Amino acid sequence: MPHPLAPVRDGPDADGFHGWTFPGEGFNAYLGRMLARQEGEQIARVRIATGPSRSNVQNMVHGGFLLGFLDQAIFVGPVSLGRLPFAGAVTLGVSTQFIGGGKLDEPLDCVVEIVRETGRLMFLRGQMEQGEHIVLSFQATLSKRPKPAA
Repeated sequence: MPHPLAPVRDGPDADGFHGWTFPGEGFNAYLGRMLARQEGEQIARVRIATGPSRSNVQNMVHGGFLLGFLDQAIFVGPVSLGRLPFAGAVTLGVSTQFIGGGKLDEPLDCVVEIVRETGRLMFLRGQMEQGEHIVLSFQATLSKRPKPAA
């Protein structure tokens, strides 16, 4: 039986992205629909729409929105690669470096790469980008939840 808060995943579009829509009223649902596609054995691209509701006072994408999206993308990426079950890990640490402002008129992509995986840990790195423009880079460590006993 699927987790009650698991995202609803739709079929791929012309660019190979699958839609992810989280049910309910929690933070995941607040971010809205995301898209994800595999770009290699260890790499996923997670995309989200931008717009005026995600702006800061400088009319750029708000840093808090970027961090909230990153917190979801570091899970959506490995789940979309089939490397984690939904709700199969927790964040141990994330390091981010803001590099450039995000524009409100184009989608934001988070490229998530699995660098190494052990029995209990998953090490990730990547960046958020809009076209050729890098918005932030990151490193993250996830702790995989133990599999339930049979």
